[in-house]
Amino acid sequence: MRSASNGFITFFFLLLGFALLQMGNGLQGTLLAVRADGEGFSAISIGLIMSGFYIGMSLGSFSGGRLIEQAGHIRVFAALASLGSAAALVHLLLIDPVAWVLVRTVTGFCFAGLIIVVESWLNASATSDNRGTVLSVYAVCSMAAGVLGQFLFTLASPAAFTLFVLVSILMSLALVPISLSRATAPISEGDQESPSIRRLWEFSPFGAIAMLLAGATFGAFFGLAPLYAQRNGFGQSEIAILMAAFTLGGLAFQFPIGMLSDRVNRRMVVIGAAALACLLLIGLALGGTLPKAVIYGAFFAIGAAILPAFSVIVAHVNDRAPLTALIAVSGGLILMQGIGAAAGPVVAGGLMERWGPAGFILFIAALQGLTAIYGLARIFIVEGPALNDKTGFTAAPITPVVSELELQVYEEAAEEAAEDSAEAPTEESDEAGTIPAATS
Repeated sequence: MRSASNGFITFFFLLLGFALLQMGNGLQGTLLAVRADGEGFSAISIGLIMSGFYIGMSLGSFSGGRLIEQAGHIRVFAALASLGSAAALVHLLLIDPVAWVLVRTVTGFCFAGLIIVVESWLNASATSDNRGTVLSVYAVCSMAAGVLGQFLFTLASPAAFTLFVLVSILMSLALVPISLSRATAPISEGDQESPSIRRLWEFSPFGAIAMLLAGATFGAFFGLAPLYAQRNGFGQSEIAILMAAFTLGGLAFQFPIGMLSDRVNRRMVVIGAAALACLLLIGLALGGTLPKAVIYGAFFAIGAAILPAFSVIVAHVNDRAPLTALIAVSGGLILMQGIGAAAGPVVAGGLMERWGPAGFILFIAALQGLTAIYGLARIFIVEGPALNDKTGFTAAPITPVVSELELQVYEEAAEEAAEDSAEAPTEESDEAGTIPAATS
């Protein structure tokens, strides 16, 4: 009983620290876009600033594990939280697009390492019986904290220093519950399989392209949607509501869409959601001046279509790849998402500079339309896996960081599969329910 109580307390502290990080991250992204526009930065410059975060995240996802191995979880978390907290304040000292790109890259690097620390800690406190639940709660916590971060944007003027200080405070406070946690997260021994886009493409070309387009969508949207809203005349509190509506839509439909994908072809779910998002976005771009309540509703519906698709794409790829390749394939997904997330804000910023706010919306619509068209083409080429061959759906956090928690799940699944294969009689081997290695 005491062990279960300690496990719950550890889990609570870890999620509390992670929630504080995500609140600060959500607030900082919106704040920088609005403040940069107020400082006269071009849309392209703002896009580059937002891309810097994802470049830093991708770099940090590969070096974070080595840092932890060398210095330990607590030291790495303390160092990166302190660096990220200081970086938030540097934006006030150096109001220059180039400086902000560099500082934003440093922030992304810090967040990558911080999230890896939290995820590996969660892995240490979870068991094989509850790890799927832990992942789902973790994903929902990520989105809910992001929503709260958007509402913090209304507490002060973005032209003042207050919100930058608040971001710094949140990152510093995140260190407190993590430091109090007694859980340990051992580093797995031996070389890890390297992320591989080639391996991902072997098993799921659709998964590779869909994740690239999803990454571009997330990067562009979270980076430039506040700028889109501000240039459409939205006030500070209205920008916060708009961003929160998008995330709440994804939060509300995460599990319904995921469970639907367990019962039908996952590609059809992604295609349907992408097509719906594309139509909504085109209507928003061509609808002229719409009441703000209608735009809020449209963003909620767009979020409900776009955000859950990320987890469905991950589940689809896991259906296609054998257990022994899931680590390399998962890393390939992370790389594709990171590439898309880094490129998306830059392209969207250029289109906004050329066509105004409508260029941003049409770019997102084009990404979703391409996802639907490519998915339909792949369905005619390759049949989806049978229902019995599907893996269970698990909500996944939307972040281009190598998830130590998920990789550990894959490692354990591969080990169990190898043990079962070794113990199974030879004459029954042809009847084993293995996952087909066909491309999709």
